[in-house]
Amino acid sequence: MVIFVEETVRNQHASSPNKPIYLVGDSFGGCLALAVAARNPAIDLVLVLANPATSFNGSQLQSLLPFLEAIPNELHCTVPYLLIFVLGEPAKMAMVTVDATLLPRIGLERLSGNLTALLQRLSELADIIPKDTLLWKLKLLRSAASYANSRLHAVTAEVLVLSS
Repeated sequence: MVIFVEETVRNQHASSPNKPIYLVGDSFGGCLALAVAARNPAIDLVLVLANPATSFNGSQLQSLLPFLEAIPNELHCTVPYLLIFVLGEPAKMAMVTVDATLLPRIGLERLSGNLTALLQRLSELADIIPKDTLLWKLKLLRSAASYANSRLHAVTAEVLVLSS
């Protein structure tokens, strides 16, 4: 993937050598943009990175890899319920549509309904993202983060990092 983006950047640079090239990347794409920038310091690049996965190796999500590798396929349906506690707090997610100006009873009803809907949708995630796919994606993120981080010293591009 780095090669494809790198070739595109080089072709763009060849056609307009005096214009900066903007690379925008989110998560894995942020690592990809950093890798391309590190490998092409002579090209005028501007990176806009939204939550780049450069901290993946220290994240709670990465710490799930050994568990996911060891879990039997029959128990994969439980993984989304574990992920929700790693990726965010379920109550906080359910509160998104609960307005503080609502009557307490209505607010609790809405919160209860949101939590119920959230938990029902979680069970569908195991069907949507099979165990092998999830493992592959997490390993890809780990690899991309390691690669990008090992080459940060070579990045000369302007970088804007947006994070939440």
